[in-house]
Amino acid sequence: MSPEKRKLKRAQLIQRVRSVERMQSALAASEAEATRVRLFGVAERTRNLAAHYGRREGEMVAADLRSGKAMGEQLQKLSELSEKQAEEAELLSRSKREDFAQSDLRLRKAEESTRDLVKTIVAGLEKG
Repeated sequence: MSPEKRKLKRAQLIQRVRSVERMQSALAASEAEATRVRLFGVAERTRNLAAHYGRREGEMVAADLRSGKAMGEQLQKLSELSEKQAEEAELLSRSKREDFAQSDLRLRKAEESTRDLVKTIVAGLEKG
């Protein structure tokens, strides 16, 4: 096998690897974004529920008041936790999107490298 063909096969292999890497990055970014959306939804629903229990204090009798207040406090803590998790998911999602962008760039560079190598080989064949 000529050196040009070996170079071309290597370039094509790199391009396939970059293509798989890009697909994996896209999947990871998509999953991270879906998690982020779910966690922000949970945080919002928990916050709304905590606010609901906070407003009910005037409507409750003494026995309900204690349990309602405890429930409201627990929901507030849960709301804070879910917001923190949603923020962490946002950071992860952003990181995965950046990884995807970088893998996309590497794939484009591999494709360009392969095209340039093919042009060089074709030009060499036309001369010789």
